[in-house]
Amino acid sequence: MFRVRVQVSGKLLNNSRISQEGADLTLPEGARVRDLLTQVGVFDDEVRHVIVNGRRGRLDQSLRRNDKVELQG
Repeated sequence: MFRVRVQVSGKLLNNSRISQEGADLTLPEGARVRDLLTQVGVFDDEVRHVIVNGRRGRLDQSLRRNDKVELQG
């Protein structure tokens, strides 16, 4: 298990379980951005952009300990 920091913006502020301040979430080893969406409470088609550690990411991208993920909707 490992932790990541998640921020959401745009329409996802209203549609997700994450507040404007963001949240630290615990994920199992091997988790991908798509797995994170389930915990956040949004669907793939609601996410317009994924940013991981300041760089454009993908839904199928693997996550690592202490990654910073921004989901833009």
